[in-house]
Amino acid sequence: MMKTGGTKKVSITLPDDLIEQVRVHIRDGEFSSFCATALRNHLAHYRQLANLAHSFGVWKDENHPDLSSPKEVSGYVRKLRKADNKRQSKLSKK
Repeated sequence: MMKTGGTKKVSITLPDDLIEQVRVHIRDGEFSSFCATALRNHLAHYRQLANLAHSFGVWKDENHPDLSSPKEVSGYVRKLRKADNKRQSKLSKK
């Protein structure tokens, strides 16, 4: 779990059925941690949606004529993945 600083106790109201469903999957004393993780994930989703909305329309085909077909895009992605795999391999050897 990622911690970013101190903690504060807050009071929230949740539906009984939701609490019961969560308690089936966690041990005693983990409810707050579960909620913090769920909130972080939900916030990350909101940030991703905001970033996607902000960046919509940035890509212009005329700026990337070398990536004008699905085949060219697939080749480019394969090249990036290969380079990343090489980098990861080097890092794991250290």
